[in-house]
Amino acid sequence: MKTFRANGKLLVSGEYTILDGSLSLAIPTQIGQVMHYKELDQDILHWRSLDMKGETWFEAHFHGAELIIEDSSDHRKAKTLKEILLAAAVLSNKLNRLKGEVTTALEFPTDWGLGSSSTLLCCVAQCFDIDPMQLHFKVSNGSGYDVACGMTDSAITYQLDDGLVEVNQIDWKPDFCSSLFFVYLNAKQKSSSEVNKYQGRKSSIDLATIVEEISALTRTMMHATSLDVFNEAITKHEEIMSCVLGYPTVRQRYFSDYKGAVKSLGAWGGDFILATGNAKDRAYFAEKGFSVIHEFDSFIL
Repeated sequence: MKTFRANGKLLVSGEYTILDGSLSLAIPTQIGQVMHYKELDQDILHWRSLDMKGETWFEAHFHGAELIIEDSSDHRKAKTLKEILLAAAVLSNKLNRLKGEVTTALEFPTDWGLGSSSTLLCCVAQCFDIDPMQLHFKVSNGSGYDVACGMTDSAITYQLDDGLVEVNQIDWKPDFCSSLFFVYLNAKQKSSSEVNKYQGRKSSIDLATIVEEISALTRTMMHATSLDVFNEAITKHEEIMSCVLGYPTVRQRYFSDYKGAVKSLGAWGGDFILATGNAKDRAYFAEKGFSVIHEFDSFIL
């Protein structure tokens, strides 16, 4: 049996504008997804996906080299998985294909938005011994930062330039990281739908200026030596993206009386946010019903 693993991800800066060239800061999480592959001499691929409790949340059987779907618990997911596996086989330039049994296991709840899809792509790419970024761009319209996070154990800067990807590993653990924590908003956002909404609004904004401003704020966040400077940067980032998206900031929606700073991460309206404050400030979010809170050091690689 062969085993592969990939890390989850969070996008600290550059959500949405990352697609148009903004310099963005992303961080891998300590939790991710594992994939076990047991090759058997048969013409069937049995795929089973487990949640963090070990319970099956997706299952399918595929037949033959074309991965004909014989049965599945979710036909749409089975079609997407088939597309990924066939694309990986083409990129591998080999005649090999998966046959036997595959079991994947998430290390986080399926609705947390930490990258169930990107970690799967990374694991499949490892299994086929191919570049995960190439696989990503064959099957997805996303930026690919999440896949880059899946294969690294440090924070990264990520930037797209005329279709070319520039990824740099950085040491980002600010002196004030004990004042940074992550709060789950109890809602899962579908990134592809939110990206489509953003694409529809781009014609009404000065995109070049926005990308430049977001890139500058990313640099400020990366190099900030004080929490005050960092707070100013993430607050400004929220204000800019609120205008771009036509959405209220997460502070306006939920946390208008919070004394620290808060910032959306990834698709707005769900998943995790970044908050700053002291140990007592965590209780503010719990009292509002947002009880899933993670500290920087115990959550981020």
